[in-house]
Parts: sequence; structure tokens; C-alpha cells
Amino acid sequence: MTIATHPRTGRRYLTAGAATAITVGLLLAGCGSDETEPQSDAPAAPSIDIHRAPEIASWTTAGSIAVPLGAADGPTSAPGAPFTGYTQTPQGAALAAIDQSVQLATAADGRWAEILPSVTVPGQGRDLWAGNRALLSTSGIDPSVAPEIVGYTIEEYSADAADVSIVQRFPDDSLASTLTPVTWSGGDWKLTLPVSDTNPVEDLATLPDDIVDLEGTRP
Repeated sequence: MTIATHPRTGRRYLTAGAATAITVGLLLAGCGSDETEPQSDAPAAPSIDIHRAPEIASWTTAGSIAVPLGAADGPTSAPGAPFTGYTQTPQGAALAAIDQSVQLATAADGRWAEILPSVTVPGQGRDLWAGNRALLSTSGIDPSVAPEIVGYTIEEYSADAADVSIVQRFPDDSLASTLTPVTWSGGDWKLTLPVSDTNPVEDLATLPDDIVDLEGTRP
């Protein structure tokens, strides 16, 4: 996760770097039979609704940026600790993507090494991020240029992985989205840091039609 500069607009944004699209395959198989299928008394699996907004309990500040805390979907970690403890749902995945990406991007020099292993999956992406971050020195983002979290869209979702586009509004009222992949690992959602330099940020002229709007939950 880095605080980068958009190559065209020069605007600073939060990003985990490149994002590899995760394709969710759904295998639908049917088998014909003349016999009536026996009915099961087992409860139906809960439906997955990627457009349902999480219930927000409160907002807290990570660096200079306010992030939402879910009432039921996480995090469950103590205040000030790395954001962990999310439900294995689209809402939990989205909150983890927002909270963890902001916390890691805004972490000061003395804290990022503590936060990194708690909010990211191990691998080459994490190692590359740590190597690059060790070369930098920052105390956070200037509040005058810090973006606001508007909401998100979920591009892909499965029980094991999700691609979340975090929509941000900047002080000049411009909009951008940052594609942020998360993976279900060790019983929690964690950031999947990239291994290449593809720009995951997209400038937006308007808010996406399918945005899960969180602005109304902010005090």
C-alpha cells in the first residue's frame, strides 16, 4: 500500500498498487431424473447480496482519513490496533478493504511494520511493499489533501476472494476509485498486495450507478 501520485492529474491517492482481477467461476450442473428429489430439512444457505450496505456503527480516523466501522461485519479489533476481525460476507470484505488499505497507507514510519503482517496476506506482494516502504519516510497525509471515503462497488466476490473498488472524493470535488483485492486467509479478510506496477486508480466523472453509498452513515 502506498500514497502515490496519479501520472496524469498529479493528484495523490491511496493504493495497494496493481490489482489482478479475480474471476469467480460458477459451475451450474444439472442431472435429469424421473424421481422426485427428497426435500431437505436443512436451512437454506443465506443469500449473498453484494449491493447490500453494511450497518455502520461509527467512523474512526486512520491517519487523516475517516473510515467506517461495521456494527456486525467488523472490525472486532481493539481501538488503535491493526484492523482485523471481519465477517466472511461481501460487507465484511468491503469494510476490510477500506479500513485496512487506509490504515496501511497512512501508517507512520514507526507503525507500518506492525500493521503490515496483520492486514495483508503473505507473499511476494507483501515483500515488495515492505522493501519499498522501508525506503520512504512519512508521518501521514496532509489533512488538506486527504480524500473522503464515499462508498464502494464490488467487482468480483466469492467466499475466498473479493475485488473492491473504493470510491473517494477529493477536496477539489473530483472522484476516483481504487481497485483493492482482499483474500480470506486465516479466518479473516486481508489485503492482497500486488506484484506489478499497474495503476489500479480510475478517475470518475460521476458516482457509479451500483455504488454502495456510505456517506449517509458518516456523522
